[in-house]
Amino acid sequence: MQKIIFAALLITFLAFSGYHLTFKQFKLPLFARKFYLTGTEFLFFGLLLGPHFFNIIDIETLKSLDSFTMFLPGWIGLLFGLQFDILKLRRFPIEFLIGAIIESVLTFIIVFTGISIFFAFIFANYQFLTISTALTLASAAACTAPTGLALMTNSSIVCCQNTVKLLQYISSIDGIIALLIYAMAFFFHPFISASNLFVFEFVTRILITLVVSAGFIILFSFYLSWRRDENELILITLGMIVLMGGAAMLLNFSPLLLNFIVGFFVVNISREKERLINLLMGLEKPVYLLLLIFLGVSWHSVSIPVLLGAAAYCLFRIIGKITGGYLVTRIFSGMQEHPPRLGFGLLSPGGLPMAIFLDFQNGFPNTQTSIAVSLALIAVILNDIISPHMLGRLLIPDNGSINTDKADMGKNEQIGS
Repeated sequence: MQKIIFAALLITFLAFSGYHLTFKQFKLPLFARKFYLTGTEFLFFGLLLGPHFFNIIDIETLKSLDSFTMFLPGWIGLLFGLQFDILKLRRFPIEFLIGAIIESVLTFIIVFTGISIFFAFIFANYQFLTISTALTLASAAACTAPTGLALMTNSSIVCCQNTVKLLQYISSIDGIIALLIYAMAFFFHPFISASNLFVFEFVTRILITLVVSAGFIILFSFYLSWRRDENELILITLGMIVLMGGAAMLLNFSPLLLNFIVGFFVVNISREKERLINLLMGLEKPVYLLLLIFLGVSWHSVSIPVLLGAAAYCLFRIIGKITGGYLVTRIFSGMQEHPPRLGFGLLSPGGLPMAIFLDFQNGFPNTQTSIAVSLALIAVILNDIISPHMLGRLLIPDNGSINTDKADMGKNEQIGS
């Protein structure tokens, strides 16, 4: 028990102290900033603390902290769901929404196909769990984050304002497509696939998930139906995240997804949505760093197949994003003002895939899942290294001049006013 308490306190201390170093104004060389912007170094902190190095947090201690690792994806899922205010999303052109869906679905298809073929060679038993793994990796690959924009100069962002807005919109939308696809992984859970009544079990799980989600939406909305003071709101929110996470684990479902579903509906029906968002945003970064540390602790040993898989996964994702970006800018006449290499700006994976990986690891605890998550973590690091360079090529062409949007020409005087 003492070791468990010590491990929990140590991880929490690292996350909260690291937040002040990583996400505050901190002058670093450009190469180091690529990692500090994403908190990637905390993956390595977790790896050092784990059983492969100092063994401060061993496998048994990690299992004892399951409730903690369940809470973190739930927090991120609720926060992510609260960002989908339909009234705000309707302010953008419908082409943006369709483009984001096309890009994310195309990336999913390319990565799912590629990674499924790869797994067919690497893993001998190509069964439903492998399909779940491929669904998870492909759905995480569909996610995008505008992290690299923080490394760009103000002049490049200002002169490409329309393209930057499109990148930011796609980054905020494609996550919902990724989560909807990721949900399918839990409907191919081993205990369902082992049943003789697979179709019945499949449909039953969907119905149960919908009923439970509706119940939590009603319960959360009821608690938020009148104004609470700050302390009450914190307690209600924490209690709901824990309650939904526990219910999801009992149902062999995802705390990340259940919290996301509830957050999506609550933000569109509750008057307390702004206070709720501000509350969750206040601890978003420390929670994210905690998540990275736990992923690092459970990082599986690296082997040649894992490295090859990471390279293949990264390559398939890059192909999907670049192809999707090109297709989006060619399909709609209103989108042709954006450069065809739009996908160069969609390579940064962001934090949602990390939440997906930890959530998947909790839901499918076995060696194969650990190998797949380790493979994915290496690929994420590769993407974090590549994405700023590719974004720079999108916003600043090879000749060094600013890549000005056609729609922005003649409007630069109005920007920033």
